[in-house]
Amino acid sequence: MKRILQIVILGCTLCCSLLWSVNIQAQTPELVPKEYRLKIDNVDVSNAPDIRIRATFLNTASLPVNPEKIGAISIYDEEDLVTSRPKFMALKDSDIPIDLAIVVPISQRFSDVELESMKKSLTNIIEQARDENGSFPGDRVAGFFDDGRAINVAELGKASEVTALLQKTKPHGQPSFLYSSLDKAIEMMVDAADKRPNARRAIILVTDAFDTYTFKKEDVQNEIMDTLAQARSRGISIYVIMFKPFISSLIPLFEGLSRKTGGTYRYAAFADQVATEINTAWGEIYGELLVEFKHSGLHEGQKVVYRMEAIREGGMQVQSERFREVQIEELKFDWKKFWIITGIIVGLLIIALIVFLLVRRHRKKKAEEEAALQEQIIQEKIERGEVCPKCRRTMMPDWKECMFCAREAAEELNKAKAENRAKAIEEAEKKGIKLENRICPKCNRTMMPQWKECLFCKAGIGADGAAGGARKGIGPRADKNKKKGAPEGRICPVCKRPMKPHWTVCLYCEADASNRPATAPPPPRNQQPQQPQARICPDCGRPMKPHWEICLYCEANRSRE
Repeated sequence: MKRILQIVILGCTLCCSLLWSVNIQAQTPELVPKEYRLKIDNVDVSNAPDIRIRATFLNTASLPVNPEKIGAISIYDEEDLVTSRPKFMALKDSDIPIDLAIVVPISQRFSDVELESMKKSLTNIIEQARDENGSFPGDRVAGFFDDGRAINVAELGKASEVTALLQKTKPHGQPSFLYSSLDKAIEMMVDAADKRPNARRAIILVTDAFDTYTFKKEDVQNEIMDTLAQARSRGISIYVIMFKPFISSLIPLFEGLSRKTGGTYRYAAFADQVATEINTAWGEIYGELLVEFKHSGLHEGQKVVYRMEAIREGGMQVQSERFREVQIEELKFDWKKFWIITGIIVGLLIIALIVFLLVRRHRKKKAEEEAALQEQIIQEKIERGEVCPKCRRTMMPDWKECMFCAREAAEELNKAKAENRAKAIEEAEKKGIKLENRICPKCNRTMMPQWKECLFCKAGIGADGAAGGARKGIGPRADKNKKKGAPEGRICPVCKRPMKPHWTVCLYCEADASNRPATAPPPPRNQQPQQPQARICPDCGRPMKPHWEICLYCEANRSRE
């Protein structure tokens, strides 16, 4: 019984020891699993709808995650998906310069060996700043080193100037100008923001939370709130590294300062950890994610609340908290898109113009070849007499000349005569002379009222004396009562034309015939009478009578002698 009781007591003791050891191990910070962290540091909407987000993505070792190990990033506006394919990269790989201020106390709390080791580590860290390269203006670094007696300041500039000042600074006591150093760093960053508004600005603050002139919690809180307001208004992130604080109750104030400005808070328990934490903060600044995307559908005055979701290596999703509400003040015109579209349109127009000119040249050349071929064919037909050389119309085989051209010429002549006739009648009516039915329709000459026919052209108008009674192409009619072979009556001694018995003057040549014999004297016996010269129509080749003005066979409408 006693042995059984000893065994039970021993088992209970072992169980209690095991439970105590497990409980102790569970409370050890090193054994508590650390998760990936993702938070949005800043949202830039100055170039909306092109949005830029700076975000910190840390792994379980509190180091920036390599962008190459990020599978995808999604951007949300509240619960609405904005884009799942934004462009993202590390800040060190972008074209954004960095203005960085380092506030480090050179204190007698560190031994000489620790100070030398920390200065060497800080020199290596500061020299990682990017130099000016081409259009890239380069990074600028400022140093604020409190030696317990004064604040040694290195203005924003090259990293070599800061490291040189760091090497020269020696400790003269305990640091006591915490807020003065921080105010100077904030003031320098505000001035830099006016000169380089597109730069990334950050402050790395190493402190023990002690200031000689400000040590009450209320005063410290006021200083922290003023610093927070200025830092957030200018987009300055503050990374706090706490080293053995004198007043532990002030730690939450500095931790809130770092979190609310977009920085991080770290604690260094030993002197050699200070340089390590500074290097980690430096890596967070340069390894910060820069996410760029276009948020379409925005309008001026709209308020947006962004959050992010990233997929790290292994497929695990990491989500950020919602960033504070941001208002879209103004939308920028997308000139880049405009010029790209304009360039594409101009390029297409140039290509279309080149194609058009080539096709036009080919068609013009082909048309010229066809026209030359047609002209050659027409010339051959002209030479064979099948086509008129003037109007280029087809002629009949029996035509001696083109009837189209002759007809058009006749029509033009008749039209001109009609116009002259109308003009003569109009002028006569203006003078009070009535010329109705007194204008010869053929020669447009004025006839006497008693004339039965036009004695100028012998057109013959009929027995009724009307001008409209004349027919085109018909000459003067012979007297039906006159017998064939009867004497011609009176003959003009000058023009040898027949005259009316009552004529005293030849109306053809206006020769005086009042004292001339009624009939022409007979020709002498030894002299044969002159035969009138035969007239031949130049168009149809038939003989024409002497008094014909036109050929009555083909009506060529020409007068030939």
